[in-house]
Amino acid sequence: MNRDRSDLDHDDIVAAIDATMVSATPGAQERSVAGVGRVALWIALAPTLWILFGSRLASYGMDSAHAYWNVWRVGPYSLPPGSPDAFNYTPAFAQAIYPLTLLPWPVFLTVWSVLLGIALVWLLWPVSPRWRWLLLAYVAPPALLIGNIEAFLAVAAVVGMRRPTAWAFPLLTKVTPGLGPVWFAVRREWRHAAVAVLGTLAIAAVSWAVSPDLWLQWWDFIVGSPTPPTQSGYPPLVLRLGAALLVLVWGALKGRRRTIPVAMALAMPLWSSGVLVLLTALPRMRHDAMKGDRLTA
Repeated sequence: MNRDRSDLDHDDIVAAIDATMVSATPGAQERSVAGVGRVALWIALAPTLWILFGSRLASYGMDSAHAYWNVWRVGPYSLPPGSPDAFNYTPAFAQAIYPLTLLPWPVFLTVWSVLLGIALVWLLWPVSPRWRWLLLAYVAPPALLIGNIEAFLAVAAVVGMRRPTAWAFPLLTKVTPGLGPVWFAVRREWRHAAVAVLGTLAIAAVSWAVSPDLWLQWWDFIVGSPTPPTQSGYPPLVLRLGAALLVLVWGALKGRRRTIPVAMALAMPLWSSGVLVLLTALPRMRHDAMKGDRLTA
């Protein structure tokens, strides 16, 4: 039986719509689920932050930031690791932040928090706007509350892939996460490895010339101090360093920069939830890799 043209047109239109809906449905469902999840996370943000950190607002910055501000008031290595205001980093870092430590504590904390906030915004800016501010809302409050340097370490890891001398920062602070020279060595990028190491040694040499006694105190502090009791529930550093090197070597051989922040988090000398802030380097590293950023000395 022959159908008139209007019936054919109607059937063709329905078939086309059905085909379009079938092909679009999975993506639309994924977007819908992601949207619901995003709304749920926004709703949960305030109570989550209050439960986790509300009771600690009165001690804002006292975990790490206060130790940096107070370093020259109590002496860099006069307090054991894990104690309030203990300073675990090399003399070079203490000397570098000396001008800031002359500020009154509230001013220092404000400046330090602003710098950390700028670092986190820069690191997470490549994330899609739909998720960027949500990530910042979850990451920034605990990072600022503690005031540790993890965000600056993440920045150093990103910048260090373009300018190897930036690896001096992790190497002269927490030391063990300074894995950039290893990355370059595995990839046989000897010039970049040399720049990272020699740049670090040059800064350390200047610091040593200013105060060799402090470097001897730091060495005794690192070698002779017991492991803080807060680390008893975590794998020992030697095991984590082994895992970090495995991740880093695999990533270097495959050319996957984003394994660097993961390896750095594993290699942190003292572990806490704060080490996850290092993973904020991932969006910026992906962005730079897609742009094809090249290393410069």
